[in-house]
Amino acid sequence: MLEVVTGAYRLPAVLTVPEGPGPFAAVVLVHGSGPNDMDETIGPNKPFRDIAEGLAARGIASLRYVKRTKQYGASLPAGILLKEETVEDALSAVALLRTLPKIDGKRVFVVGHSLGAYAAPRIGRADGGIAGLVLLAGPARPFEVVLDEQLRYLQVPEERAAAMKKGIPKAYLEDLAGDPVAVARDLKMPMLILQGERDYQVTMEDFRLWKALEGPRVTLKSYPAMNHLFHPGQGKARPAEYNLVAPFSPVVLDDIARWVKGVRP
Repeated sequence: MLEVVTGAYRLPAVLTVPEGPGPFAAVVLVHGSGPNDMDETIGPNKPFRDIAEGLAARGIASLRYVKRTKQYGASLPAGILLKEETVEDALSAVALLRTLPKIDGKRVFVVGHSLGAYAAPRIGRADGGIAGLVLLAGPARPFEVVLDEQLRYLQVPEERAAAMKKGIPKAYLEDLAGDPVAVARDLKMPMLILQGERDYQVTMEDFRLWKALEGPRVTLKSYPAMNHLFHPGQGKARPAEYNLVAPFSPVVLDDIARWVKGVRP
């Protein structure tokens, strides 16, 4: 078992490597919202485990780790922002990957899901040596706007929705009010932006905003049947889908692997 170390924080981590001598391109998997384990477990599903194993079968290594808010929970200082929640540890994971045997240190990528995708441009801004960014269901709008849209979609009563929002620190909402598209526009590294068209948590409106970056450096693709976890389905997406056991889409894994292998330092 490896550890991603940022100052006093030590996060259990797992390296998944393809068979063969290498050196391999590798990705760091960056979690969505909340205190996630290294598999980003949601109900019976483990998207990050699926991605790690799927990419290894396609010749790409990965590093996944327990999120700081999961490992340390209530012992963390009050008022942490995205930097402390996500960005710092992702940068530490990138640095660790570059030192490991069988890994091509010049071909280390970041794959972020949901909030991790929102954070990915900030991670890329902090480390220009990252080979590329993959954004899976990445919000392009302020967190508060996206949250309001989710609550309306789920028909959460107004009073309950207000109470839920009241529990989120103002400084955190302000930190997540930044424009990730603007941050990404100033980066030099390539990006792959993928979106499920049935996703109600991060919607095609976010994808439309990301499309402003489309060009030689930035590739975008959406999948009509996919939800937020990149599981296929039909009709209007519902939270109950997350309780159905389903693997991360092999079609999306193929697209990620093909893109990563096509990026050259």
